[in-house]
Amino acid sequence: EMTGFVDLYTEGNTFLHRLDPRVKIASVVLLTVLGFVLTSLVSLLVLLAFIFLLLLLARASVDRTMFALKFVLRFMALIVVLWPFFDPAGEPVLATFGPVKITEPAIWRGVTSAVRVGCLATVWYILIFTTSQRDLVRALVKLGVRFDFGLALAIALRFFPTLGLTIDSIKDAQRARGLELDRGGLTRRAKNYVAVLVPVIVSSLRTAETLALALQSRAYGARADRTYLRELHMRPADYAVLASVVVILLVPSVLRFLLGVPV
Repeated sequence: EMTGFVDLYTEGNTFLHRLDPRVKIASVVLLTVLGFVLTSLVSLLVLLAFIFLLLLLARASVDRTMFALKFVLRFMALIVVLWPFFDPAGEPVLATFGPVKITEPAIWRGVTSAVRVGCLATVWYILIFTTSQRDLVRALVKLGVRFDFGLALAIALRFFPTLGLTIDSIKDAQRARGLELDRGGLTRRAKNYVAVLVPVIVSSLRTAETLALALQSRAYGARADRTYLRELHMRPADYAVLASVVVILLVPSVLRFLLGVPV
C-alpha cells in the first residue's frame, strides 16, 4: 500500500515561481492554443523546445521531471507508431500489410501530431512545477471561479501523479506475488488487470475519504465568506510576460488565418 503522495510543485525563487499565478494560468492556456494554431513540424519543435527551456528554468528536480514526462513520452511514442496504420493517404508507399499501407507522409503526420501532443501536455507542467496548490486556488478564485471548483481542480492536478504512482506500486506488488500481467491473449490480460484495477479503486476511495476528513477537520465550508493570508498583486514583470505571450500567439495566428501563410 502506498502511503506517500507525489507533489510536482517544487519550492523555489525562480522568475517563474515569482510570477503571478494568474499570469501563469493565462500563459499556459495561450501556449496551449498556440499548439493548435501551429501546423508545421519545425514550428511545433520550436514550441516544444521553448517549453522545455521554461521547465529547465523552473529548476524542478530531475526525478520529478522524469516522473512527469515519462507518461507524455510514452504517449508520443505510441502516436508515432500507430498513426501510419490509420492514415494511409499520400505517396510514396513504404510498406504494405494486406489492406494497410504505410506511407512516408503519414509517418511525418504522426510525428507532427506526437510533437503537438507533447506541447499540449508539457506546457501545463510549467504551471504545476512552479505554483503551489494554495496559490493556484487563489488565482482561480480571483479569475472568477467559485472556490469549490478551484479547490476541486487544484486537488485533481495534485493527485493525478499520485494515482500514477499508486498504479505502478500495485502492479509491482502483484508481479511480486507471481501475477504475469502481460502474458497471454487480450482477454487474459484484461482479466489479469482486474487485480490492479480493484486495488486502485479501493486506494482512491481511501484517499478521497482521508482528504474529506482533512477538509472537515479544518472547518471547510463553515463560513460563506473567506479570508486569505496573502493577496495577489500584478507587478510590471507580470504584465510584461503576459503581453509577450499574447504577442507569441498573435503573430502565428495572423500569419495563418489572415495572411494564409503556413506556420
